[in-house]
Amino acid sequence: MMRWLERRLSSRWAPVAAIALAVALMLPSLSTGLVADDHLHEVMLRSPAPIPALAGRRFDPFRFAPGDPAATQALQDAGVFPWTADPHARLAFWRPLAAATHVLDHALWPDSAPLRHLHNLAWFALALLAVAAVHRRFLGATWIGALALLLYAIDDVHGPAVGWIANRNAMIAVALSLPALVWHDRWVRDGWRPGALLAPLALALGLGAGEAALAVTAYLAAYTLHVDRARWATRVAHLVPYLVVVVVWHLIYVHLGYGASRSGIYLDPGGDLVAFAAAIPRRAPGLLASQLALPWSDLVSLYPYLSPRLPLIMLGLALLVLAGVAWLLAPLWRRDDKTRFFATGMLLAVLPICATFPADRLLWFVGLGATGLLARLLAEPRTTRARKLAAGTLIAIHLVLAPLFLLLRSRTMDTVERPLARAEASIPRTPDITGKTVVLVNPPSDLLAAYVMVTRASRGTPAPARLRWLAAGTSAAEVERVDARTLRIRPARGYLADTAERMLRSPRARFAVGDHVDLSGLRVEVTALSPDGRPAEASFSFDVALDDPSLLLLQWSRGGYVPFTPPPPGGHVTLPGTSFLDAVFGKGS
Repeated sequence: MMRWLERRLSSRWAPVAAIALAVALMLPSLSTGLVADDHLHEVMLRSPAPIPALAGRRFDPFRFAPGDPAATQALQDAGVFPWTADPHARLAFWRPLAAATHVLDHALWPDSAPLRHLHNLAWFALALLAVAAVHRRFLGATWIGALALLLYAIDDVHGPAVGWIANRNAMIAVALSLPALVWHDRWVRDGWRPGALLAPLALALGLGAGEAALAVTAYLAAYTLHVDRARWATRVAHLVPYLVVVVVWHLIYVHLGYGASRSGIYLDPGGDLVAFAAAIPRRAPGLLASQLALPWSDLVSLYPYLSPRLPLIMLGLALLVLAGVAWLLAPLWRRDDKTRFFATGMLLAVLPICATFPADRLLWFVGLGATGLLARLLAEPRTTRARKLAAGTLIAIHLVLAPLFLLLRSRTMDTVERPLARAEASIPRTPDITGKTVVLVNPPSDLLAAYVMVTRASRGTPAPARLRWLAAGTSAAEVERVDARTLRIRPARGYLADTAERMLRSPRARFAVGDHVDLSGLRVEVTALSPDGRPAEASFSFDVALDDPSLLLLQWSRGGYVPFTPPPPGGHVTLPGTSFLDAVFGKGS
């Protein structure tokens, strides 16, 4: 197979064919529609915004949680945030160039999701052109360089990202920032003076599209270590322009109130270095194993729902995969500076993305180094049976399975949208719903509640006057009716037990008994704590009686919401626990 590929990839048209193949494999994404944050962006892009708490973000659609208590409460009141959200939680990302493309979408084709997905494919092709330029520069205009591009282009890890309109920022960051590596090399090795200006400018443009472009500095550092042959003082001087760009960008970023803080999922390396460093050994192996072989890093978040032991088992498997690849690469590392460049860049590039939960959509820059390594590795002659078997396995994964998986994963976001849509559709859409407060007693996840109001605003379907959800999570919940207006709920594992419920609250932001959250028509009070400071029990006091016609109480059952009848005052009822995987994949409860 490799001999056949060598003949085909030696053609001058091989890079064009690789890019065309990748785009063709992603064509099914055109029928995906809007998913999750796409609906959120749609609401923000409209003027006036259908949800007032999201107004004023047309050119700032990646400011999800602003870190301001008043704004957080407004989003809680709008039914977008849970009552457990930290008032100071911040999830805000400065991506003005990416934001501009969404504004353009809304202006040119406001009612066409397929054209927005086609816009994604255009940026995908541009990102692949940038990758091709880097591989050609560092691997030469040879079949090995074309192989590296092919491995990158048909890598199925890109499927979920290209198929999600809201994730376009990553492709733009790749397309705009990667030329910095080519121009830097031309400046340093060839003495091409414009590179001293153009390369830092490319990095600045990439950062304007998304923070992911910071990974370019990982490859610049690797270049300085392994490729630059100047004296060390000169090597460091070559990095100064990029340092200036990053410092200026960071100062603007912080001054404008962007960043991630007080989240249990997103970590801020600058503000909480200890937590970030502790997350690297747990998150990096799964990301690297997914990029170099299998299994997919998207599965990491699901392992705890399958078995408490599975995360540790799969971490061991990922480390085993990485050890095997390292063994294969060891001879190349010792003799080849380009191998050391790609490997070091890959390892450094994985560090920033450990700031959030593992997902294949984060691997754009990690893949640059990984595919360069794999191309050099697969082009090497195999001298032992073990190396032949290992290389054959990698060929099967990256050249046989990857394009098939890419075709399938081009519509991955459908698997995200289906449970969200199913949950939303189970809530009445009749015109009278606009005068009611919908109360979701026990959604299996915040995700199956938070997007209800956003999706309805995006689609223009009748929405409740208010939406409240009380005890999100997968454990059974004991519900006590304290009086005519009040419910007291005690989940078996307490509140915030599942990782999915910690997006807007760090485990270190502890509650105290008596803490309360006041929303329109509802007061929530923490009445008991778990040993680790999470609410173990909370009371929910409404302004009206629970049987008032203005309230519609619903509970989760069989993949959707059904009416909930509260017990009489002083009575109890236990709602069964729900498997998160059953809720997501529609098997019922």
